[in-house]
Amino acid sequence: MKVKQFFAKISAAIKKGIRHAFSAIDQFWYRLWQRKTMRKIKNGLTYIPNKLTENLNYRKRQSLWGIVFVLPLIIGFIYFFFLPFIVTIVYCFSRVYNAGAKSTTGEHIGIVTEWVGLDNFKFIFQQHATFRQTLVNSTLNTLFSFILILVFSLIIAVLLNSKFRGRAFVRAIFFMPVIFNSQAVDVAMATGANLAQSMDMAVQDIFAQMFNFSDFLVNANLPPFAVNFLSTASNQIYDIISYSGVQILIFLAGIQSVPKHLYEAAKIEGATQYDIFWKITFPMVSPLMLTAGVYTVVDSFLRSELLTTINAYKGAGTRPLTLGLGDVSNFGIHASMSLMFAFSSILLIAIVLFLLSWMVFYYDE
Repeated sequence: MKVKQFFAKISAAIKKGIRHAFSAIDQFWYRLWQRKTMRKIKNGLTYIPNKLTENLNYRKRQSLWGIVFVLPLIIGFIYFFFLPFIVTIVYCFSRVYNAGAKSTTGEHIGIVTEWVGLDNFKFIFQQHATFRQTLVNSTLNTLFSFILILVFSLIIAVLLNSKFRGRAFVRAIFFMPVIFNSQAVDVAMATGANLAQSMDMAVQDIFAQMFNFSDFLVNANLPPFAVNFLSTASNQIYDIISYSGVQILIFLAGIQSVPKHLYEAAKIEGATQYDIFWKITFPMVSPLMLTAGVYTVVDSFLRSELLTTINAYKGAGTRPLTLGLGDVSNFGIHASMSLMFAFSSILLIAIVLFLLSWMVFYYDE
């Protein structure tokens, strides 16, 4: 009891210190903005916008300021997405090569594009050894991961929403893979990749010798497609947990926003937890399945082997076509593969949205 009181006093002192610190910061900023120098700077920054909008009514002024705030997003979209997309389309149907530099000044001349029609697409689909199969495998693996991750995330979110000791610690554990799977951590831990891979293989061998899940399913007289699905899911359980952190947070936020009186009314009527999940939790969380589904598809596609195949052609060079049709450039091949990657992603997202839209329930309706 004394230990509990001791930590309670420490917590109260820390909260009091934080409140005083924020109060001091607020007072400092208030006094700073009240100075004449800061007022002059503020008036100077707002002089031109105020002059432009002084003759406009309130609604037009709101519209103008809305355009001002959206303008950086529009500029970023045009510069970082739209223009590169147009260049990619041009490269898909061209042989791209470097024009070199001027001999006198050394100044770079530029990039030259030569129209080749569908030669780049003929190369990646007819002559490339692995692109077509890799594209199909990546699409199927993404659909497989989408089903497993979405189901696993929803189940874990429901469990984490229940009350038990150490709930905050368990939530942190399920979100930790999101941090450790970041690019910075991957680079920092790259030196220990071989050791970690060896340990994973050793652990898998030990468990494989102890218990063979596939043989167990076959002996249980399950159909072959169920055996393949469940055995593949069990082999990828670590990846499923690692890549489900964001989806768990999305579903957890949706579950916590469900009105409490719906659960209370269901319990009064004698509904079981199974009934509550399918009649209340699942319908109320279903709109968030669209968000989680799109994120899962994009994340799974970006982790596929297809990107490795595409990045193999990001450097300069040429590749000959069969039957004496000339050659194509690596830049054109890279652009063609990137375009097919984009179209496959968009098509997969559209299919996922279409399938999930049948299960979505909106409370306001």
